[in-house]
Amino acid sequence: MRSWQFHEFGQIDKLQMEDVDIPTPTGDEVLVKMKYAGLNPADKFLIMGLYQGCAEPSYSVGRDGCGEVIQTPEGSKFKAGDLVITPSATVGINRDGTLAEYLSLPEDHFALLPSWWSPEEGAAGTKVFLTCWQALSDAAHLQPDETVLVTGASGGIGLAALAIAKEMGATTIAVSRGVKKAAQLKKLGADCVLDTEDPDIVANVKELGGADVILDIVGGDFLSKCIDMANPYGRICIIGALAGINCEISPVGIIFKRLQIHGMQVSMYKADESQRSLKELLAVLEPNKVALKIDKIFPFEEVQEAFEYMRYGPLGKVLIGPIDE
Repeated sequence: MRSWQFHEFGQIDKLQMEDVDIPTPTGDEVLVKMKYAGLNPADKFLIMGLYQGCAEPSYSVGRDGCGEVIQTPEGSKFKAGDLVITPSATVGINRDGTLAEYLSLPEDHFALLPSWWSPEEGAAGTKVFLTCWQALSDAAHLQPDETVLVTGASGGIGLAALAIAKEMGATTIAVSRGVKKAAQLKKLGADCVLDTEDPDIVANVKELGGADVILDIVGGDFLSKCIDMANPYGRICIIGALAGINCEISPVGIIFKRLQIHGMQVSMYKADESQRSLKELLAVLEPNKVALKIDKIFPFEEVQEAFEYMRYGPLGKVLIGPIDE
């Protein structure tokens, strides 16, 4: 089968398509023929050796995907032909990932594709929705009358956060670089859109009433602005560091506003935690049949081009597929 593998940490060109054996399921593993895979910025960081807790190569990357069940163990809850998604934390981090024609994982690492999602939407939404659910529900305990601010709002994580927050009854502020995407972000769940580079952004957020919960995907020096924008008893959930890993912050605002700062890492979910969170999440998304916006789908042969495309700020998720053609 074809699989995108890397054998040593380095730049993204270390990731190459190779012919490898189709995995042989053992124990309680389920063999799936992949249809679509979703790309994440973290996949690139992993290849570069910047992702803590990942396994040493060689293996294929990709943590989001949707495929068709080919083979199951005796007594499995799945059957051949079922369409499944990959909520498991370890996929593409500590074992082979979804950028391959076939994937074999323990049964509890898969879940059935929700009835209102297409295979493309299943590959796009699973991990980003779970990450945001971990932040908004498990960490921040978001309440319906609160305001959520999302940085890096036009990416997959950002759009997932806006969607979940709206379904939970919150007011949403989207922060994105530039204002070209403002109209689209409002259609996708933002009540207000602000420019990351606006020098008055802190004052503007305060004029809107401040933020009770902040999902920060930007990181870097912007974290200090998040502290300033947060309301007393606010919760800041750090999901990414697209603007850099270093920042200078004062503890004063954290202390006097009694802020909580949480680091979000969905890959620390155990299989049963992923399944529990997915069930809770889908119960929130199902009434309005919420799915994640897909920006562009690249052929399986063009993974390198897809990663390059992601550098320019897509509006939504970038996918690879169809893989099974």
